[in-house]
Amino acid sequence: MKTRDEAWALLCEFTQGDALRKHARAVEEAMRAYAKWFGVTDPAEIEKWGIVGLLHDFDYEQNPTEATHLHVGTRVLRERGWPEEIVEAVASHADYMKIPRDTALKKAIYACDELVGFIGAVAKVRPSKRLADTPPESVVKKLKDKAFARSVDRSYVYGGADAIGRPLFDHVNFLIESLKPIAPEIGL
Repeated sequence: MKTRDEAWALLCEFTQGDALRKHARAVEEAMRAYAKWFGVTDPAEIEKWGIVGLLHDFDYEQNPTEATHLHVGTRVLRERGWPEEIVEAVASHADYMKIPRDTALKKAIYACDELVGFIGAVAKVRPSKRLADTPPESVVKKLKDKAFARSVDRSYVYGGADAIGRPLFDHVNFLIESLKPIAPEIGL
């Protein structure tokens, strides 16, 4: 098994932008929380879930299109000896990769990616610009405003909540709470 330090080094090799690194860190934390929610107790398994979150967009900065994002990333992961379970889970967060979300790990990365980014966007327009002052109601309300954070694909947000079998409000609230301990680190 590869380590979190190796995952961070790979992310930093391919991603220079601070915003995308913070997003990766946020999704890592959300994935760790969801591992526990799904009943994972083995620390190595929880670490694997976190690594999937950390690596899910590692190639995006250099490969920002559907034709390249994840196609390049999965090739790089395989060439560098990452376990196939991690490669598949990373790729499963994008519908266009057509990878069945047949495990809790794959469902969770799909459920966390877009919504974590959206929660961050909502927090940044709050008066305090703090995650701690971002109620889940505000996030759910902003989802209906198609002009707000328009790059966030709402179908992924709603589909992610469905995939893990949680009401959207509960899912949003869970992610907000899971991110609060690292809010200063991720700029929220």
